[in-house]
Amino acid sequence: MLAFGMMQVVQGVVAFELTGKNSAVGFVSLGTGITMITLGPVGGALSDRVSKKKLLAAAQFMTGAVFAVVATLIVTGHITIMLLAGASLVMGAAFALMGPTRQAWVGDMLSGPDLSAGVALQQLLMNATRIVGPLIAGVLIGIGAVGTGGTYFVMTGLFVCVVVTLTFMKASPPRPRTHPVSMFADLAAGFRYIWSAPDVRLLTLLFVGVVLSGFSYQTIMPGYLEHELGHPASQLGLIFGTTAVGGIVTTLILAGRQLRDPLRMMMVFGVALAGSLALLAVAPGFIAALLVATLVGASSSGFQMLNNVNLMQRCQPQFFGRVMAVTMMAFGVNSLVAYPIGQLADHAGERTTMALLSVLCLVIITGGSLALKFQGAKPGFATRPTPDRAPAADRG
Repeated sequence: MLAFGMMQVVQGVVAFELTGKNSAVGFVSLGTGITMITLGPVGGALSDRVSKKKLLAAAQFMTGAVFAVVATLIVTGHITIMLLAGASLVMGAAFALMGPTRQAWVGDMLSGPDLSAGVALQQLLMNATRIVGPLIAGVLIGIGAVGTGGTYFVMTGLFVCVVVTLTFMKASPPRPRTHPVSMFADLAAGFRYIWSAPDVRLLTLLFVGVVLSGFSYQTIMPGYLEHELGHPASQLGLIFGTTAVGGIVTTLILAGRQLRDPLRMMMVFGVALAGSLALLAVAPGFIAALLVATLVGASSSGFQMLNNVNLMQRCQPQFFGRVMAVTMMAFGVNSLVAYPIGQLADHAGERTTMALLSVLCLVIITGGSLALKFQGAKPGFATRPTPDRAPAADRG
C-alpha cells in the first residue's frame, strides 16, 4: 500500500506533465478501470476457490514487474501516454486479483467484534501509507537525480520486499465444497447471492455510487492545484497526505469504539464527504485546501470502513471474495469515468466539476438512506444468513 500511495502521485504527475491536461490523467486511469471491471468478479471467485496466499503472490509479483517496466521507460525517455495507459491496464488486472483476496482473507481469519477491529486495522494501515507514500513520492520527484523514473524504481523495490514477506504467512486453504463447480457457476452464484440478499445488494450499490461521485475528485487534483491554486502538480503528495491524516484519525476513533449503529454512522460519513467536497470546491487558497482535504479523507475513510464492516457482517463467509470483488469493481468504474470527468474539468473548470461531484454524492447518499429505511435494514450488526440459504452451487 505504500507503493500504491506513491503511485497516486507519480502516475498523475507523469500523465499531466506529458500533456498538461486533466483528461490525460483520466485517460491513463481507463486501463485500470477496464481490467478491474472485467476481471474483478474473476478475482473474487478465484479467492473463494484457491489459496489466497498464492493468488496474492502472483498479483504482487505482477505489480512489481509493471513498476519496473514503467521506470525503465521513463528513464530511457520512451514513456508515452499510451504506454502509461497500457501499464495501467495490467495494473488493473493485478488490482482485480489483489483487492478482494486481501479483504476476504481478513474475513477468513476474523469474526464477530474482531472482524470490525480487523477491518479498522487494515484501513488504518492503508491510510498511514497514504500519508507516507505521497510524501515520499513528492520528495523523490523533487530530487533531480531521482525524478519520476527513480520513484517508480523505488516502488519496484518495495514490491520485491512484499513478495518475500508474503512467503512467511500461513496459507489459508480454500473452503471445502461438496460438489466441485466451474468458475462460471461460481461467478453466477455470487451475483445471484448479492442480488437475492437485500442488505448486501443495497450496500454494494451504495458503495459503487459513492465511489463514483465522492472519490472521483482525485482525477482533477493536479489541474486543481495548478489552475485554481497556482501550485505545481508535483505538490499533489501534500494534498493526498492530508487526506490520509484525516483518514487515520477517523479510523483510530472508530476502531476504539463499540459501534452500536454502524449503518447510520456510515450514512453520516457519506453526507460529510459530500459537504467536504463542496468546501474544497470553494477553498480560497492552498492552506485552506489542505485543511479541507483532511475532512475529505476523514469522511471517505469512515464511509469505506463502515461499508466494509456492514457488508461482511451481513454476508455469508463463502461469498466474501465475490462480494468484496464487486465492491472493488467500483474503483474500476471510477477509473472509467475519470476520463469524462477530466474532460468536464478541462471545459467547465476544476471547481465547478468538484461542486457537481459533491451534489451527486449527496443525492446518492440520500437515496441510499431512504432505500435502507424503506427496506427495514437493521441498524446494528446483522447476523449472517444461515448457510442453507446459499445458492445451490455453494452449499456445503
